Amino acid sequence: MNDHGVIVEVDAGYHDRENTVVYAPAPCHDEHSGHAVHEVAEDGSLGEPMPAQCVGFCDCAGEAEPDCEAMVAFIIPELKAGDKRRYAICTDECDTDLSGGVTVEMEEGKTASFLIGGELFTRYNFDQEQFVRPNAFPVLGPGGVHVTEYAESDHPHHKSLYVALGEVNGFDNWSEVEGHSYIHNQCVDVLCEGPVFAQIMAINDWVDPKGSKFMEDWTIITVYNSPDGARLMDWDITLAATECGIHIGDTKESGTLSVRMNTPLHVRHGGTMINAYGGISESENWGKPSPWVDYYGEVDGVKCGLALMDSPGNLRHPTTWHVRNYGLFTANCWGYSYFTGDQSIRGDYTMPEGDTLNFIYRVYVHAGDHLQAKTAERYFDFAFPPEVSVVDED
Repeated sequence: MNDHGVIVEVDAGYHDRENTVVYAPAPCHDEHSGHAVHEVAEDGSLGEPMPAQCVGFCDCAGEAEPDCEAMVAFIIPELKAGDKRRYAICTDECDTDLSGGVTVEMEEGKTASFLIGGELFTRYNFDQEQFVRPNAFPVLGPGGVHVTEYAESDHPHHKSLYVALGEVNGFDNWSEVEGHSYIHNQCVDVLCEGPVFAQIMAINDWVDPKGSKFMEDWTIITVYNSPDGARLMDWDITLAATECGIHIGDTKESGTLSVRMNTPLHVRHGGTMINAYGGISESENWGKPSPWVDYYGEVDGVKCGLALMDSPGNLRHPTTWHVRNYGLFTANCWGYSYFTGDQSIRGDYTMPEGDTLNFIYRVYVHAGDHLQAKTAERYFDFAFPPEVSVVDED
């Protein structure tokens, strides 16, 4: 630590970085009002303050130890491949900029709305009187255009952005046809709001057609303070066998995280679907593994799209995809027998009672096509972020 606070060095590594969230250790005590981050110039002077946010469970205003260490998140606007840059993480000696940021507006029992700089980005809808399963709608792209839709006319179970599985313990938790099961929200809590991100946690009960609970999911949604043309949202989904053993069946009709694109973006309406290997359209994406798929086109004269990214830590990464030219695409690592045409190759998965299974996905809502949005590079921000190290100046 020097006069400015902790100095950290961020190494871009092999990839260009844009609006990348990084995490660094910093001191935390009960006398400061927040952290600030400043870029450190070669002469040691500090640049303008950057949005920064203390994360984790360090109780800065309570009984924290004098030299308690927290993690601080901040956003690097740009860093070229191979470059390194230093930042000062301060508590008392630097200016703190807490303007703007991401907030959550709750409507009890119904919705949690994420606002970036006061403007709606998306809304998590969990009113079980209205919905079979929770979903995020609208999901707004550049200029406020809708990038997703409710597909009431052809697939009413395609509800914008949602979690669903086609066969769990013999129950259909994908469709809304007679005899389907449900996902009922138990609670939604706001974990944090701030200059860098806001975060909610939803606990949801998976119940059979008669209302008997057989599983839970614990879903954490994080929305970042990113520009209008490059919105970032992470879904951290834990399936929990809280009531009994769980069998997830091999079926193409399944998520885990699913998206229904807005009609003008569909391939059959002029949109484009592409994966990380250059596979185009349904014929080159359906059932194929890829770390990401991007679906884009034009809405109301605005070129935009949505990419869904699979974390390297997820089961069976890179995931296979259930994708359609009519706007559906889902990260589905379950339907192997359908994707291969071979019933001996199965995607079934079992969880003993008390077990959990975690998935993390990034949703990247962007302006332009996949090249203009630099989707491939943005995937590395998610999967292989810059390295952060503390500079020892003693």
